[in-house]
Amino acid sequence: MTSPPEDPASPYVLVIEPDKTTAQRMVAALGNSDCGVRHPLRRGRRMPTLPGRRSMRCVVIGSLAELFEQGLAGVQLVICAVHLPDGTGLNALDYLGRCHSHLPVILFGTPDDAPVAVEAIRAGAVDFLTTTSPDLLSLPLAVEKCLVHQRVKHENERLQSDLGDSLTELAVKNHQLQALVRQLEATARTDDLTGLFNRRWLNELLDRSWEQAVRNNRPLAFIMIDLDDFKTVNDRKGHLRGDEVLREAGRIIKANCRQVDMPARYGGDEFCVLMPESESLETGQVARRILGEWMRANTARLPGEPRIAMSIGVAQIDASRPVNSEELIRHADEALYAAKASGKGCIMVRGRDGIHPVQSPPGDVGTSRGIAVQW
Repeated sequence: MTSPPEDPASPYVLVIEPDKTTAQRMVAALGNSDCGVRHPLRRGRRMPTLPGRRSMRCVVIGSLAELFEQGLAGVQLVICAVHLPDGTGLNALDYLGRCHSHLPVILFGTPDDAPVAVEAIRAGAVDFLTTTSPDLLSLPLAVEKCLVHQRVKHENERLQSDLGDSLTELAVKNHQLQALVRQLEATARTDDLTGLFNRRWLNELLDRSWEQAVRNNRPLAFIMIDLDDFKTVNDRKGHLRGDEVLREAGRIIKANCRQVDMPARYGGDEFCVLMPESESLETGQVARRILGEWMRANTARLPGEPRIAMSIGVAQIDASRPVNSEELIRHADEALYAAKASGKGCIMVRGRDGIHPVQSPPGDVGTSRGIAVQW
């Protein structure tokens, strides 16, 4: 096997040429003052550097067999003859393309080999030269052009890789930013204690829902909910216990709403539910479910705790005919205060003809008037 230059990692040009005279001309044309010419016919000979030419390291071999055995670490460019003793330059091109596709290859031959040039270029050769000129003046230019082309190609590949990495990193950062924005948006519209919507976000939802209901002539309802005598929990059991009561109320309200409903903490111990596409019957059913589960969840509490009842007021756009969203809330609030005044623990609805209790089906739980719940 032919040995590479002393430092295998240093860049050099590999020349595959079986004819020693042609090989000498090529090395001389490249102006090689440090070319370890390893040729079967003239091993170890060094060719002089031509004046004005840049020094270029070379290794010369003479056959395909030597190419297959040749270590190609540090090779920048391969210059290969069309005719070899054990094959052709196209065979060498095919081997290098399969095993060392990063290496540029220049094929050279005589003018009679011109038909091979087209096939060589199609097969991946970067250039095809002829050896008719005694001093091969075009060879250094072709080699320099090829090496510059390779440097530009590698730089473009590096930049493309860096761009791909940057785009990937940007996509990841974008995803993280979007997740953070969604988290911030969720935090901005959520009540920290109960996990329901907060008052500010409720106002935005109410305005949108009102506009859609009026524009499309669709039903819309609003429920106001109050925990009666809630202050006694804070006074007797402390604010931490009071927070537990509020969280439990929030859980029950959310669990008994429809998927399209929008439960919110209105403020303090008051809650509400905005109900788009809700007729009077559906609105009453949701209110009864909430009150019924509140009663069931609290009857199991230990005796001696402060008595907490839940009062509910209901307003529906077709029932009370409010003129705007603010009046819809006021109608629900009027029904709520009527429920509290009538004995607490009940549901009242605001209609066109005033305020009256929500009628419950026989056997329904949670709509009796004046019920106080043990907490």
